[in-house]
Amino acid sequence: MAGRIGDLFRDEPDQWGGRGDPWLWRALRTRFADVPLPSIQGELEALLRRAFAAEVGHAVSDLVGVGVYVERFAHGGMSSGYVSLTWWSTTGIPLLLCRAALPGALFSIRRTSEQDWLSVREIRLENAEENPVSYGADLRTTLAMTEDDWRTRARRGTGSDTTNVVAVADDGPWLGIMAAQLCGDGAPQALLTGVFVRAAARGRTHGVADALLAEVLAWAVLHAPSIHLWVDRAPAGAPARRFYARHGFRPTGRRRPAAGFPDAEIEEMTAALELPDQP
Repeated sequence: MAGRIGDLFRDEPDQWGGRGDPWLWRALRTRFADVPLPSIQGELEALLRRAFAAEVGHAVSDLVGVGVYVERFAHGGMSSGYVSLTWWSTTGIPLLLCRAALPGALFSIRRTSEQDWLSVREIRLENAEENPVSYGADLRTTLAMTEDDWRTRARRGTGSDTTNVVAVADDGPWLGIMAAQLCGDGAPQALLTGVFVRAAARGRTHGVADALLAEVLAWAVLHAPSIHLWVDRAPAGAPARRFYARHGFRPTGRRRPAAGFPDAEIEEMTAALELPDQP
């Protein structure tokens, strides 16, 4: 097992997705040269996804075609400087996680599209049944939503001012889902919504929630200076509040009744968004 994250980049892959990928690989190796390897896979994935956004200017899950151009990775030749988001999502990051051999669930992260509406519906029904205050709607309301409603929600993964990402197990089932959107009339602010991880995939050891939030934050930091959320103030919301606090969210002191649940109260938490410094 490597002692530093940079050690994971020592042996370069034999094949790449784009001509900019080797240069990004080396940039990440330099960035992480002296960074200790965390003990949990989800924490490593979170660091990798945030660093990718800092180096490339896109989240790994961005749907921007076959590649994105990064001028400082251009060193001559056709398609020079192009980084393949697909390669990093399906090969690069999984390879690094495999080399680290840390405990954690095996899954991939991607954005949703309209074709995912049935899967979005399935996981949101489970979300509404288990914790309607957290979801923002009870099961009856959620069951009444139409196919068009669900298609609209699934399309948020391909929106210009929204993101909707899912963690998908290697054997197919969805493990969790998380969304965010830009809001506000003045300076843009990101709002985190729809956070749900299935019971079997919860916990810091699995790393599903960490990786999902890292990808959402990697998207949000490219669009807004801060991100906020509303979380249940009841004892049932305590694990969520601790999770957000671990990722830099702090209470603002603002509270309000949960929409549709007059006996429940939610509170706001916020975090500043900042890309990691260049090495």
